[in-house]
Amino acid sequence: MEIKVIKLKEVMELVKPAIPKKATVKSIACLCLGNGKAVATDMETMIIANLPEAKELMLLPYSQIAEMLKYVPGTEKLKIELTGKVLSLSWRGGNASYPTEDFRDFPIMPEMAARAEGLVDGDVLIVAMMAALPYTATDTARPVLSGVTMVLGMPIEVAAGDGFRMSHQVLGLSFPLEEKVIIPAHAVAILDHVFKKTPRTPPSTAESLIKVVTAKRQLRMSVIGENKLRLDFGTNASVAINLITGKPPEWLALIPKGDPILQSQIFAPQLEAAVKRVRTVARDGSGIVRLEFADGKLKVSAKGGDQEISSVIDTILTQGEPGRAALNQRYLLDFVSGKQGIVTFSKYTDTGPVVFEYQKSPRVLIMPMSVQWGDEKPAEQPAAVAETPAEATDETSDADSDEESESSVEEENAEPETVEEPTVTE
Repeated sequence: MEIKVIKLKEVMELVKPAIPKKATVKSIACLCLGNGKAVATDMETMIIANLPEAKELMLLPYSQIAEMLKYVPGTEKLKIELTGKVLSLSWRGGNASYPTEDFRDFPIMPEMAARAEGLVDGDVLIVAMMAALPYTATDTARPVLSGVTMVLGMPIEVAAGDGFRMSHQVLGLSFPLEEKVIIPAHAVAILDHVFKKTPRTPPSTAESLIKVVTAKRQLRMSVIGENKLRLDFGTNASVAINLITGKPPEWLALIPKGDPILQSQIFAPQLEAAVKRVRTVARDGSGIVRLEFADGKLKVSAKGGDQEISSVIDTILTQGEPGRAALNQRYLLDFVSGKQGIVTFSKYTDTGPVVFEYQKSPRVLIMPMSVQWGDEKPAEQPAAVAETPAEATDETSDADSDEESESSVEEENAEPETVEEPTVTE
């Protein structure tokens, strides 16, 4: 096999996310070449790249060869030969050899007929799945919450939730099969990586460069067998995914209905700045930020120990004031960070989730935290909308494990003014 170094580097970079850092099976630490393809898999997701030069079947030890190629000029032509279980590489001015695995030990995807397939706008679908990714649960004990749910049909919906937050977005896309599939979080990140690394295929009828650049990037999506999804990125690459087995929550049913009892439009950068002003004290007070709406203004405050801090900003338009809510400061910052326009805050009940909306981004729900406001007794604990009562306890470890969170839900439960947080799951 002969191939330009630069081309092999590009293929290896394309498939990199599917090469496991700690492979339980030696063969999957390799890149499989042969039959005009380059294939990598972590046993959950498989990336298949077209590589016409790869005719002979062989496995390339990924990490060793990737490191070596850093120091070989991209313009060089590389000759790769397999002799027994030894892989030899040579180029002008150098050569190398590595022991390798038997290509027959590399897992292959069985041939299976697609139950349904159709073209979807990749620019819309991939962006929507990546927007939902931060809301997936990191607790793998509840697999159905550890991935992004895609509701196929007309229209396609994308949702995710971790037990305390959820996101939901309806896309202007359709698929000829009504079914719910759950894509593992890591597989979503791989789809985004491959989407960015593969070139946009221009339409054959494009009359100008502008039409080429602005053309929709169509991906072919196929549901295969009972638990696989495949997306083809033009003629360049494909990603095959083992879906998470299980029934996802009824996301749409969790979204509040009717008219909100409190709704406000707020300039996102001002809200972000106000929350950041009080977050140090909030961390000492179970991570709670209090929002109080009155007289066209929003008071953002926090209490921690014998400390108290507040910041007041103007709202653009508020209906139903006075009103208030207490939220986890990290969850709130996760939503507003980086946004430049107007966000809409909506509260439908005293104990139900608060809804945030921003332009074409997903609708985000955050469960409020029960606090004693000073002019009232602590509210009774509402019934949790969860799969099991233990879910709230499980999720506390997720919040603790986040490097950006300096507070814990255990501290929240210990704080005299708080009670156990309800969850937003099925």
